[in-house]
Amino acid sequence: MYASFIQALPDKVRSADFKDEGTKFRRREKALGYRYVELNQLYKKFIALDIDEPASAYLWDERGLPPPSIVVINPENTHCHYLYELNTPVYYTEQARRAPQKFYEATDIALTRMLGADTAFTGHLAKNPLHPSWRTIRHQTSYDLEDFQEYGVDLTGWRRKQVLRDSGIGRNTTLFDTLRHWAYAEVKQHASHTIFQLAVDSKSLAINSHFLAHENGVLPAKEVLSTAKSVGKWTWKHRHSIGSQKNRGVLKLPADMPIKEKQAQGAAYANVVRTEAVDDKIKTAIHACKQRRLEVTPANLEKCGLAGSTFRKHREATFNWIRLLA
Repeated sequence: MYASFIQALPDKVRSADFKDEGTKFRRREKALGYRYVELNQLYKKFIALDIDEPASAYLWDERGLPPPSIVVINPENTHCHYLYELNTPVYYTEQARRAPQKFYEATDIALTRMLGADTAFTGHLAKNPLHPSWRTIRHQTSYDLEDFQEYGVDLTGWRRKQVLRDSGIGRNTTLFDTLRHWAYAEVKQHASHTIFQLAVDSKSLAINSHFLAHENGVLPAKEVLSTAKSVGKWTWKHRHSIGSQKNRGVLKLPADMPIKEKQAQGAAYANVVRTEAVDDKIKTAIHACKQRRLEVTPANLEKCGLAGSTFRKHREATFNWIRLLA
C-alpha cells in the first residue's frame, strides 16, 4: 500500500515538519522523512480529504462510505487525513483530457461534503503516512471513480469548495495576480530556477482548484501552466529587484552606500513602479474591451482608454498581456 503512495510522489517533493515554518523541495527519498508532504498535483493518484473532527478515523463508516485506502491520524487531537487510492490516476498535464478531471473534482467535492471535510484542502501538505508522528490505518483497497456512486455519492448536488475572491475580471486575472504576488515572496526561498518553477507550477494548480465554484469551473491545465511559466520566468529574472521600496526609508539602503549606488537602486525601484503602472493601464483596457464584447486589438484598446502612445512605447508588453488575459 505504501509502495503506491511513494511511487505516486514526484521526484522533487515539497515537504515540511511544521506547516507554519515554511516548505522546501527535497528529493523524494529525503522528503519522506518529514511529517508533511505535498501530493503530486499533475498526477492525481489519490483523493485526499482533511477531516478536522476528533475521533474521525471511522467517520467514513458512520456516513456509509467506502473505507479510505489510508487513514492518517494525528494522535494529539485524533483529526485525520483520508487518502482514497485510485486505480487509474487522473492527469493534470497540458495534454490531459478535461472530462476525467471534472469527474475527479466532482467526486472529491461530493466526498468532502458528505464527510464534512475541510473545503479548502487540495492535497497540499498532506500528513505523511510513513512518518512516526502519525498513526495509520490501512485498508487494502483502491477504487475507480465510478465505484463511489455505488455508495450514494451524489455528483450533481455537491457543494463547491472554497472560492478565491474573484477580482470581477475573470479567473485568468485572479490566477495571475494571486500567483505573481505569491511568487514575489517565494522566489527568495530558492537558489535554482528549475526548483522555483516547480513551486510556481504547483501553486498555480492549487489556486486553480479553488475555481471549482466559478460558473465556468477551473481553467484548463494547459492554460494554468502557461501562466505559471510566464510568472516563473519573469519573477526569476527580476528576483533581485522585486521588493525594492523607495524611502531611503523604504529602500532601507545602508548609510555608507555610495551615492551613485543609491541612485542606481532608486532608479531600479522607480522603473519597477513605472512598469506596474503601465501594466495596470494595459490590463484595465483589456478588461474593458472584454466587458464591451470587443475584439482585443490595438484600435479597440485605444477606444477603451489605452493611449496610443502608451501602446506604441510598450507594444511587446501589451501583446504579452493580451496573450495572458484575452
